Amino acid sequence: MAIRTKEQYYESVRRQAPELYSFGERLGDIGAHPCFKPPLDAIGLVYELSSQQDYENLLTAQSPFTGGKVSRFVHILSDREDLARRFRASRYLVHKHGACIGARCVSTGALNSTYAATFDMDRKLGTNYHARFVSFLKQVQENDLAVAGAMMDVKGDRSKSPGGQLEPDSYLRIVERRNDGIVVRGAKASISGAVIANEIVVLPCTALKPEEKDYAVCFAVRSDAPGIIHVAEAPGPNARRFVGEEMDYGNARYGAHGSTHVIFDNVFIPWDRVFMCGESEFAGALVNYFALLQRLFSTACKIGHRDLLMGAAAVIADYNGVGLTRQIREKLTELYFQSELSTGCALASIYQAQKSPSGVFLPDSLYINIAKLQGVSAIWDGNYITSDIAGGLVCTSPTAKDFKNEKIGKLLDKYLRGRADIPTEYRIRMMRLIEYLTGQSSVIPVESTHGAGSPQAQRMAIQQALMGVLDQYKKDARIMAGIEA
Repeated sequence: MAIRTKEQYYESVRRQAPELYSFGERLGDIGAHPCFKPPLDAIGLVYELSSQQDYENLLTAQSPFTGGKVSRFVHILSDREDLARRFRASRYLVHKHGACIGARCVSTGALNSTYAATFDMDRKLGTNYHARFVSFLKQVQENDLAVAGAMMDVKGDRSKSPGGQLEPDSYLRIVERRNDGIVVRGAKASISGAVIANEIVVLPCTALKPEEKDYAVCFAVRSDAPGIIHVAEAPGPNARRFVGEEMDYGNARYGAHGSTHVIFDNVFIPWDRVFMCGESEFAGALVNYFALLQRLFSTACKIGHRDLLMGAAAVIADYNGVGLTRQIREKLTELYFQSELSTGCALASIYQAQKSPSGVFLPDSLYINIAKLQGVSAIWDGNYITSDIAGGLVCTSPTAKDFKNEKIGKLLDKYLRGRADIPTEYRIRMMRLIEYLTGQSSVIPVESTHGAGSPQAQRMAIQQALMGVLDQYKKDARIMAGIEA
């Protein structure tokens, strides 16, 4: 099969029957659910583009394991160019979906880190984990499966290690070893795309002590395996999809995350899908491999989101009638500077990448951690700058139903218009997109920014005060320099 079509991916998800709960109800048809159709469509978009010749070099690669073309998301990264293309793919795709494609994106980190760690274990311990994993990897590549990665445990008391928890299942662990496999119990928190993936690769969350070997477990499992329970996340904007209309969503087609908390209620894993079982000394290395790779690709996503944020900020400035005035250009320049600073640090991590013993190339630890930390800070800064540019309607816009109301619709169209030649609907749609991109579904951040006057009003007041004292400050400077007495 090599590269699946979008329709083939959809059909594979339809055939699955995961135990999934959302807003207190068990769901049946995921594809029709308002909180899961958007992320499903975002993954479908990646499959669709991967099938097109124009995106072949960006989104596909040649596999040494199958001998054919495979998705770049399930490819083993064998040189720096692989890292660079995978980085560019993430940034580019965010421009298309503006959402999260965890069921594809995290595949790279989960598969490559497990490939590297199983090689390390086999080389030192004489185990056969690597051969098992390569067999699984071939199945993934040949069938172009969507693979989620599940690392983050619920952690319980953060002051205690896994073995010191009052609730031992706070970290996923092995509870039984059998002749035909193992049984695991625990939970993984906020796993992107887990319920719309075909497979989940589960990894330990932290370095472990020798006595914590039951927590040293890595395996692959179908997302609908018996005993796996998915509980959907519930960010505020998701609720709007039950009562609102397309105009109210911001990112109209793809704007829902779709992650789930994944509970493993005594789940059986056959031995051929177990890639670590008690080798606690290798848990830290596996975690580090995954973290380095996922931080690189996460940085690319954050850059892509800031690119969209810049575009939205420029459009809303235009719709508001201020266009590219000096103050708007300065703010947009700051956004662009922050994005390209992240890019430069990430590219430095690729340039300095080192080959692991398995042959997997890993980004430089220092530079990718700088890139990720800076990228996250820039997201928060960018949210403030864009909210500053946009104005209070980011979080106070009426709904599409209000605009359709016979009495108030025309009044809203009249009073919420910006530029006379721009339809009010366009302005509100862009405000909703900014609300989505900045995560400002609560009134508090934007109200804090614009209540009692926008930041620019405060700057003007401060500037006026400065003009009142500046002549004296200049005179004091001339005296100090000996220019005048």
